[in-house]
Amino acid sequence: MKRHFENLTERAGRAVQHWWLMMLAGVLCVALGIAVFVFPLQSYVTLSILAGILMLLVGAAQLIIASTSGNYLAMRGYMLVGGMIDLLLGLLLCIYPAVTMALLPIMLGIWMMYHSFMMIAFGGDMETFRVKGSGWTILGGVLLLVLSFIVLVNPFSAGIAAVVVLSGVGLIVFGFLLCWVAGVFRNIDKTI
Repeated sequence: MKRHFENLTERAGRAVQHWWLMMLAGVLCVALGIAVFVFPLQSYVTLSILAGILMLLVGAAQLIIASTSGNYLAMRGYMLVGGMIDLLLGLLLCIYPAVTMALLPIMLGIWMMYHSFMMIAFGGDMETFRVKGSGWTILGGVLLLVLSFIVLVNPFSAGIAAVVVLSGVGLIVFGFLLCWVAGVFRNIDKTI
């Protein structure tokens, strides 16, 4: 029994050893969110390309974490699907910026919505394993979900300014959530 527990602990440690990738993705999300507010006029034009690059990086980080986690993270499936969606959306945003400028509100709204579900599910996993801060993770996921609904309800009639502001706030919230999750992974990694 002791050997089984040691083996399980060793594999779980591999699941969270790439916490720094999640931290990097979070910092990049916050930086992009701040850039949206600092350069609002240029933001909508460049947001599609910057969001594409960000989605590529977040997707790559999620795929690396999911591929190294085995089945020891309950949200592995979410990360695999989310990573693939992020890579595809990122490529689409980078390759076709003119087309994506027209669809940017919808794409960002769906992206934020999916990631809000990931955060809520991760908060539930944290609660199951009695990891501190699960309530904050769930609350952040719900906040991101609300922001995504606001963007998706009237993506074109809300106006470019509203989309830029909501996208900036959503990116900042998501970035802080990723940093929070990275901190949780780091603490788990240190404990294991």
